[in-house]
Amino acid sequence: MSLNPKALVALGAVINEGTVTAAAQRLHRTQPVVSRLIAQLESAVGFALFRREGGRLLPTAEGLSFYRESERAFAVLSEIESAARNIRERRDVPLRILAQAHVAHGLLQLALGPFCARNPGFRFSIEIRLREYINHWIANRQFDVGFAPQPLNDPRVDAEPLVKAPVCVVLPGRHPLAQKQRIGIADIGKEPIIATRPGNPLRNRLDALFAAAGIRPVVRGETATSLSACQLAGQGAGATIAEPFICHLFIADPTICIRLLHPRMEIEYAVLSPSGQVRSPIVQQFIESVRQTAREVVEAVVRHATGRRRSR
Repeated sequence: MSLNPKALVALGAVINEGTVTAAAQRLHRTQPVVSRLIAQLESAVGFALFRREGGRLLPTAEGLSFYRESERAFAVLSEIESAARNIRERRDVPLRILAQAHVAHGLLQLALGPFCARNPGFRFSIEIRLREYINHWIANRQFDVGFAPQPLNDPRVDAEPLVKAPVCVVLPGRHPLAQKQRIGIADIGKEPIIATRPGNPLRNRLDALFAAAGIRPVVRGETATSLSACQLAGQGAGATIAEPFICHLFIADPTICIRLLHPRMEIEYAVLSPSGQVRSPIVQQFIESVRQTAREVVEAVVRHATGRRRSR
């Protein structure tokens, strides 16, 4: 069996983007070229990689399993090349960090700036992955530290608490519900919803809340990230729920209203590392810096969402 590396890259792009069109744009190729690469790959491996559902391409169980293995192979090759380059150029190896998009955008950027200023020699590399892949990559020691919601329950991964963070409701700033301090699932169930894609952990919890309340929401639109969902909410497209790390990016934006979901629902975040890995002092300092920043972000969002001022 001969596998075309370009087809493997196309496979990853379609899985991550969700459509051939978006994958083609990401790869700077035409849609027919990407479709042909996927068809060639399916012919080579001998099983279907995708199924069509509601106009979207969803990976089959076999396709997802094959992607995970192929991505791991690419990552190993990339790490080998990077290690060789660092040795050749006599550079220190950077800390390999893995996180979901909302953690990278709403937390790590805030922690890394001051930490790097205090530690000029510190180097890092951040990769963004979907939640279901993070545990896999940490367990296989492709990354040194990860930040993700619990639970995990994998003996190959050590997990320690990072922070507990409440889920927030995000609405247009002038929405009538913005006058309420307590917004429940029944309130937002009456509004058009901007949701993250099916399978996203936060989407799963939102769907479960609606189901438990006997509500059939009107999902006006779906998007890949909480960041874009909040941006769409701010433009009046609908209501959404989001993690506080993303909400923190919008607390100074008057076009967006942020409230805590009532009853309060929390996400428990963890620091992940390969089982038995010994951290250096600088890595431990970095983790403590992220933990402190996470607490400050959550406190700032709660203050904003409840209308409380910082105590002096």
